[in-house]
Amino acid sequence: MEEYMNLVPVRNEKVELRKIEGKYYLMVPMESKLDFLARKLHGEYRRIELDEMGAYTWELCDGRRTVKEIGKALKARFGEEVEPLYERLMTFLFELRKRYLIEFKNGSELINGGDPNGRA
Repeated sequence: MEEYMNLVPVRNEKVELRKIEGKYYLMVPMESKLDFLARKLHGEYRRIELDEMGAYTWELCDGRRTVKEIGKALKARFGEEVEPLYERLMTFLFELRKRYLIEFKNGSELINGGDPNGRA
């Protein structure tokens, strides 16, 4: 786990967080030609619902904070509710990466793939 602490999550600029009727959603634009039918049925965005902890984590993925700093901010805001902190945080971040919603950088260099060690 220690090898991930200095990674910096960077949000996909096309994705935005919105609060709609008291719930948090990541609004992912459907831009592919293959999304034609989905756009007809659901509008221009695919919505991914987040809880308050997920929404706060998303806001912290600003391209400046490391995983370790994000973890500290989560612990300060949510206390014991976030435990086991870094296991949960990395699972969430890897899921975001798998969906192309964030990327990781190490310093100024973006890391390709869903896992910073190059594993899929």
